[in-house]
Amino acid sequence: MTRDLASNWTNNAIGRIRRALGNARGTTETDPQRGDVPLAFDPLAAEFMLDPYPTFRALRERDPVHRSPMGAWVLTRYDDVLTALADPRVGNAPSRHAVVNGRNRHRYVAADVANNIIPFLDEPHHAAPRRLISRAFRTQLRRRPPDIAGIAQQLLEATHDRSEIDVVRDYARPLSVAVLCHLLGISEEDEERLTEWSVWFFYLFSVIPSEEIRRQLDESLVEFRDYFRRAIEEKRRSPRDDLISAMITAGEAEAGLSDTEIADTCMLLFADGVENVDAAVGNAVAALLDHPNELARLRADPTLLPSAVDECLRFETPALFIGRVALAPLSIRGTSIPAQSAILLMLGSANRDPMQFTDPDRLDLGRRPNTHLSFGKGRHSCVGGRLVRLEMRIALGALLESLPEWIPVEGERHWEARLGHRWLSQLRLRTYRG
Repeated sequence: MTRDLASNWTNNAIGRIRRALGNARGTTETDPQRGDVPLAFDPLAAEFMLDPYPTFRALRERDPVHRSPMGAWVLTRYDDVLTALADPRVGNAPSRHAVVNGRNRHRYVAADVANNIIPFLDEPHHAAPRRLISRAFRTQLRRRPPDIAGIAQQLLEATHDRSEIDVVRDYARPLSVAVLCHLLGISEEDEERLTEWSVWFFYLFSVIPSEEIRRQLDESLVEFRDYFRRAIEEKRRSPRDDLISAMITAGEAEAGLSDTEIADTCMLLFADGVENVDAAVGNAVAALLDHPNELARLRADPTLLPSAVDECLRFETPALFIGRVALAPLSIRGTSIPAQSAILLMLGSANRDPMQFTDPDRLDLGRRPNTHLSFGKGRHSCVGGRLVRLEMRIALGALLESLPEWIPVEGERHWEARLGHRWLSQLRLRTYRG
């Protein structure tokens, strides 16, 4: 199934989520300081996906520890989000409505993936596999750095005889796929089906809207997992200098990772890596188009690229929020949060908190310091954050060199919506090169 078709049934899943949670639209909570002003956070509302920042601002100012109509506790201030990310009493178990939650796993063939990947592991099960995976990942980046610049140049040269380029689909996505195929040691010839499977992978963390979709999800994820299991078997017989072989070797030396854990980790690394880069590059280009003075500043001074990448990640992060669960009773700003409560950490709001960032709603490509939380922080921070930054820096730099002007093709921007995430599904530019 294609990425577009999977996206279409996301809208049905959104309706299913609302029904499963009691269809909370229209329910409000009252601001304790101003009883006449209602607050209701609906992460699935179309207006929120179009522009979440007014909602974030209202919650930060008036109800920073907000009980949403869906029953989750919503944290929007930078300090609270940062504290929660570091608090061992705030765990990473999947939502009770997600496919990978324990109560749902008997219905799905590959739903046990939550047992095997580090984003859903808490201590004492998290530190050792994360350390092993992180070390293998860093070592491969140092030993076999992918030719990101060469890949970017090749992709841009392929557009020379075309009138426009889709920055997301024609550039950022195939760039990230090629980089990950290189690191993992798998064939780029499998790009199309790997990308398709990676789309399905993320719906493990959603609500499934129909029996037909459940069957298709199972089929895709079994194929995705089997693909990496075969790759692992091959690399056990003939080890190579790649990330899969490195994880096998490390697992054998430290009694660390089983083949299933390695396969599921590969699924995560591929899917997350592709989506992070194509979403981040697309959002960054959109932010620069909306701020022509900053775009001109970057063209005039390419040494700003590293700080520009972090500022674009802060300003328009694809990861609006992440879910957590209270493993014990908590008290945040005098509000009691019972154990087993769902907690939503609003990364996008923390990144715009004026208590942390000066003039946070202004894109400033030279901003320093820039302590954004787009990759999380601490024990569950993004393992591939360094690679995403590197790919963004090279991709944006090559695009600036290739296109003397960034002229967007007219048309409404379409923001892709998945619970907690927001990115452009496409962003077309004219390829006039003067």
